[in-house]
Amino acid sequence: MTTPTTRPATAPAPHIGPYRLIRELGAGGMGRVYLAASRSGRAVALKVVRPELSADPDFRRRFKAEVDAARAVGGAFTAPVVDADAEGAQPWLATAYIPGPALDDAIETHGPMPETTLRVLGAGLAEALAAIHRAGLIHRDLKPSNILLTFDGPRVIDFGISRAIDGTALTAQGQIIGSPGFMSPEQSTGSQLTPVSDVFALGAVLAYAATGNPPFGTGAVHALLYRATHEPPELDGVPHSLLGIVAACLDKDPARRPTIAQLQQWLRPTHTTGWLGAVELQVAESERSFHHEVRTALPSRRRILAGGAVLAAAAATAGTVLLLRPRDEDPPATPELAWTAGLPQPDMALAAMTPATLLCAGKTTGACFDRTTGKLLWKDVSGQNTAALADNQRVYTVRTDGKVHAVDVRSGKPLWAASPTGRGAPHLEFANGSLMVTMDNTGRFQCLDASTGRLRWKSQLTGGLAVVGTTRADQLIVWGGAATTSTTATLNGYTALAPDTGTRLWSSDLVALYPPPPKAKALYALDGGMNLLALDPADGRTLWRKPTQLPPTNSQFLMYEGSLRLRDDVLFCYPGTGAGGATSGLLAAFDPATGRTLWSVRTAARGNRGYDRSGATVCYLDKVLHAVDTHTGAARWTAGSGLGTLQFLGAAGNLFLAAGTQGLYGFHAETGKQVWRYPVTGGSGSWSAFPADGRFFASSSGRLFCFSVPDA
Repeated sequence: MTTPTTRPATAPAPHIGPYRLIRELGAGGMGRVYLAASRSGRAVALKVVRPELSADPDFRRRFKAEVDAARAVGGAFTAPVVDADAEGAQPWLATAYIPGPALDDAIETHGPMPETTLRVLGAGLAEALAAIHRAGLIHRDLKPSNILLTFDGPRVIDFGISRAIDGTALTAQGQIIGSPGFMSPEQSTGSQLTPVSDVFALGAVLAYAATGNPPFGTGAVHALLYRATHEPPELDGVPHSLLGIVAACLDKDPARRPTIAQLQQWLRPTHTTGWLGAVELQVAESERSFHHEVRTALPSRRRILAGGAVLAAAAATAGTVLLLRPRDEDPPATPELAWTAGLPQPDMALAAMTPATLLCAGKTTGACFDRTTGKLLWKDVSGQNTAALADNQRVYTVRTDGKVHAVDVRSGKPLWAASPTGRGAPHLEFANGSLMVTMDNTGRFQCLDASTGRLRWKSQLTGGLAVVGTTRADQLIVWGGAATTSTTATLNGYTALAPDTGTRLWSSDLVALYPPPPKAKALYALDGGMNLLALDPADGRTLWRKPTQLPPTNSQFLMYEGSLRLRDDVLFCYPGTGAGGATSGLLAAFDPATGRTLWSVRTAARGNRGYDRSGATVCYLDKVLHAVDTHTGAARWTAGSGLGTLQFLGAAGNLFLAAGTQGLYGFHAETGKQVWRYPVTGGSGSWSAFPADGRFFASSSGRLFCFSVPDA
């Protein structure tokens, strides 16, 4: 059971397993739940078990069994288990994070739901319970706070794990596992449970959604348990056409309750379009806030060939292009729509780009499109995928069987499947067409032959967090824990591994390390004294060291990992500010040849909003767009005021692109004038975008777009 909260994460470390903690979502009988994200940007709800439960061997055994069973749960209306470590010092469970309001929050804000909405809600819950029961589980705690609302239906969370607590010190102390008022009579009295116990809870949830009040009232726990066991429910306000169904679900006798299959038939809605009604704006705001929150907490690093699936909630509709012409000059060249295509699933978003294809991914699904024509090449909507990664030949996924699967990037034809970790589901870290690197829950890296899936090597290094990139000689740079400490800065351990053997070549404890594109001759880093370094990729030797005016991590709560980025002849530093308490940030520029500081500007808004370069102009998003001179930092223009909350999408040609609630906008790099708009209304307004090679690819609203972008 979890209670929503906005407290920042208070875990003893910023990472649990391979996941960076963003903030605490709530706490309950089993432990604390955090919003967290993988290195590639995959957001999860991470449940960390309480220490007293971790010390109970019987709990660990049951927890592992329940996690294994929960992995088998699929379906469109559940939040799938994507990762877990039941055997570590601090057991944890990660499920897909659903950026939507809980049912109780929606009812409290907007009141009871109408019949059409109730039918979609009930049908989705029935389908979710069917998937859970097929896996041999009973939810045991279906309640409004465990039901999240999204544009394409409800999502059930926290399934199948509460049984692991039975028999522990918690229950010995008399703590109830379940939620009085929604628990079945047999659960309240400790009798044997069957799947129809969840049917009772479903009826109670529908009654609450229909009336705004729990069917057995509110009050003390013992009173709620007694009413649910001995008194009839209060169903005044339930629509007449649903009254018989809800009453049957709430029958005291389990044998007289309907089956899940019957409920799926009885509750089948006539349509689902606009099912949220008045709640739609609240859902859109939840998705928009989530999108910015994860972008804030994670390093901003565009992955082209080896990008992990970047989960972005997307909802909007297509429109037409409007050109806003300056009065006294010829209009600049602006993007033109080359093609658009519908995505197979509404939650899919553009995740990665290869030289010839576009990979789009949802929570458990994927599809590939041809970059030139927009033709759908293949799709996988089986609901079995929990992560995805692409190179120019293959797409790699981790499926619910715990294996890495490789398919041909253009045909989707299965090529191979492998279990590189030997225990637990692997984490996809890196792929370049020759190598495919994964990581297990101990932080040990494994390297597979990308063409066959054969295991090449396992590193001796443990405690790793991610693959940062490669050097000119294809050495892997991995990120993990530091061997030393600093009183002024948070250090990370970086290690170079030989690509053919995984042998450690050199290591260094640094604040940040950046391997730039392959043609660069040096690696760039920040040390504990906030000096900028150039390192020899072959041996990690320092080529030069220059002091900077960057504030140390421990004084400003800035996150420098992933903050360095080389754009042509300028090295930029844009540290993260969202997860450690910082209230402002900065953007700095350096000469990559000498390390000389060119300029630095303060950003007022909390969180990384994004920046990019177009020729002589650098643009960054604060509350509005700000542009400065690339080499001097002198202010050039501001733009975007009056357009509401913007999402920065980067530079394409001579334009800086942004998205707002009304669509896409283009701002001229030299003047800041808005010269282009592509109207899109409705949905969450969140976009995933990749500018490249004279084109601009983006997704939102279950649609994929390709715009051609003239050079001038």
